[in-house]
Amino acid sequence: MYREHLLSIDHVQRLLYHQVEGPNSTRTLRAPPFFTHNDGNNSKSNFFPAGGEAERRISFFASSLTTALPEALPVDAMPTFTVLVPHYSEKILLSLREIIREEDQNTRLTQLEYLKQLHPVEWDNFVKDTKILAEESGFDTPTTTATEKTARKADDLPFYCIGFKTASPEFTLRTRIWASLRAQTLYRTVSGMMNYSKAIKLLYRVENPQIVQRFAGNTDRLERELERMSRRKFKFVVSMQRYSKFNKEEQENAEFLLRAYPDLQIAYLDEEPGAKGSDPRLFSTLIDGHSEFDEKTGRRKPKFRIELPGNPILGDGKSDNQNHAIVFYRGEYLQLIDANQDNYLEECLKIRNILGEFEEYNMSGQSPYAQWGHKEFARSPVAIVGTREYIFSENIGVLGDIAAGKEQTFGTMTARALAWIGGKLHYGHPDFLNGIFMNTRGGVSKAQKGLHLNEDIFAGMNAFGRGGRIKHSDYYQCGKGRDLGFGTVLNFQTKIGTGMGEQLLSREYYYLGTQLPVDRFLTFYYGHPGFQINNILIIYSIQIFLITRESSLSVVPFHTLTPFAVLYIGTLHKQLDICPADANGNVLDTASACYILTPVFDWIKRCIVSIFLVFAIAFLPLFLQGKLSIRVVISLVSNEPCRVG
Repeated sequence: MYREHLLSIDHVQRLLYHQVEGPNSTRTLRAPPFFTHNDGNNSKSNFFPAGGEAERRISFFASSLTTALPEALPVDAMPTFTVLVPHYSEKILLSLREIIREEDQNTRLTQLEYLKQLHPVEWDNFVKDTKILAEESGFDTPTTTATEKTARKADDLPFYCIGFKTASPEFTLRTRIWASLRAQTLYRTVSGMMNYSKAIKLLYRVENPQIVQRFAGNTDRLERELERMSRRKFKFVVSMQRYSKFNKEEQENAEFLLRAYPDLQIAYLDEEPGAKGSDPRLFSTLIDGHSEFDEKTGRRKPKFRIELPGNPILGDGKSDNQNHAIVFYRGEYLQLIDANQDNYLEECLKIRNILGEFEEYNMSGQSPYAQWGHKEFARSPVAIVGTREYIFSENIGVLGDIAAGKEQTFGTMTARALAWIGGKLHYGHPDFLNGIFMNTRGGVSKAQKGLHLNEDIFAGMNAFGRGGRIKHSDYYQCGKGRDLGFGTVLNFQTKIGTGMGEQLLSREYYYLGTQLPVDRFLTFYYGHPGFQINNILIIYSIQIFLITRESSLSVVPFHTLTPFAVLYIGTLHKQLDICPADANGNVLDTASACYILTPVFDWIKRCIVSIFLVFAIAFLPLFLQGKLSIRVVISLVSNEPCRVG
């Protein structure tokens, strides 16, 4: 966290073990004050910034260790897994121009200034680290006298404004990286997912101290041994569909990724002109940071190049991008990640426990087809293990806060309940998939245009309908960014609604709707088409509210009232003589000319109460995340910008 500028050097000193002189002149380890400090008054701020990212990550990691974790295998015995990221045109790395350019002439606000306001502590730590680096590099000189220190403060203003004082590439690149790690960029995703490699190296080194002794004094050989084990257990593939058509800036950013992470693999579509009158030839190609450069083309030579029978982009793009690169995945398990996600080192340390959720560490040697062995395979195999998502854009205005609350509700609490009942599917991309199970039963992505817009849920239905189990784990999380502009949020909701309509046309829905038992069928309906139908009823209810002027929000089928009755129902209540009724609804006076409308108004009142109850449940996540009244007030009156990156 110190290298990510989440903690200052003072905070780090209070969180580390220190060697001290013990009895008999022996060296012992002294526990950090973080574990021995008993004063409950403002103790958190002594170890990490209060309310910051470091506090959230450490708190979640500590609480997750209290849950029941599957037994972990040693690193050299753990299964191999691959992380696959589809990429089309998402921003790879922010340019300096994008960071310091004013996006609006009225606000006079740059993206860097905006990020500095969102992360003031992290920016302060970054500036301190940059100043130390500048002094060590000879670009800056330390000060001693008071006069020099006063002049130094004015001289250091560029550090606090743009992060550097000398426009050398190493310093400008540091500012670009700092901003990119706090926006929704591919660099943030790659940097986070490569923590798997660091975690495997760390665990392997701790579990095998004899390796450190064997390479004592030779750090290069030790690092090569750790990298060898990391490459055996972890693969990372980014499927860049447009890599061969990148412009100069995109090409430079992709090359920067390969130089920063040589083990990163990039799969892309390469095109060659065919014979006269024939279509061009397409190849699925793979390169990594170790690939050599071709002197003729100036690009890296591919390690693998597989000719395809035609253009693989048949559907909406994303699923095809995954399918053409799936041939390059290695290992037993697969994690599908979006290009706007993040990961953390402390969460990567639990990778062996997550893979243990597939329940394949202790498999029976008996044949499942033998007469006496089928009982050992009574439980269905685990096909998908779902995990939590943390919305790291939650502090960016009202939309970010609501998105985080929705994720807390659907991605965690609802997913946990659906998995327990047996109705959870595959909704997002931090989930882990059993690669062998999924690729032999329909694949991980459906790609028919006009039917598979939401490709991820069809992977869940494939596993669901072919005998696989889908689990959910709460002790592991990945970061996730959300669209925070009103237009992009509307487009996302349109995509979800359109995909739901396409799903209703699929044969998978027919199979599940006709074959599931009633409990799992109702769960499936509630989580999928029922959700959209509920939204339709709510929208119609709002229309009824706006027209009647008499009720608040009512959950009423719109077709039950004619437009004229809806328009004048409020007027009728004021102008007409309503027949009085008792508590049971019986009319008391039928002799006079009155109208029996009491049941109608009672029905509206019940609908008002029910819709308020529904909205109270919908906003419950805001209250569950702490600081109840403060978060609600901030969400209602916030004037912050609604997007970043």
